Amino acid sequence: MLSYLMDQYTKMETAMTNSRPVDTLRTNLLAARHKAVKALAETGGEFSADALHELAALQTALTAVREEIEAHAARMGWGGSDDTLD
Repeated sequence: MLSYLMDQYTKMETAMTNSRPVDTLRTNLLAARHKAVKALAETGGEFSADALHELAALQTALTAVREEIEAHAARMGWGGSDDTLD
């Protein structure tokens, strides 16, 4: 599972070529989520409540950013988005 997530993260990072501030935010959130997942995977045991809370907060932020991009994409002329990894 970790290798799959890492591969998907790499694909997402490569695909992010736009320089809109919202894309920078999304890329930074994806990197933080990747780091959090990797840290959880490296524990090899039980996950702390704090670590799970951090991961949940990152996922919530990513979902909010994705929803805002979708809501404003047509109006702003951003076009469609092919990635749905978040």
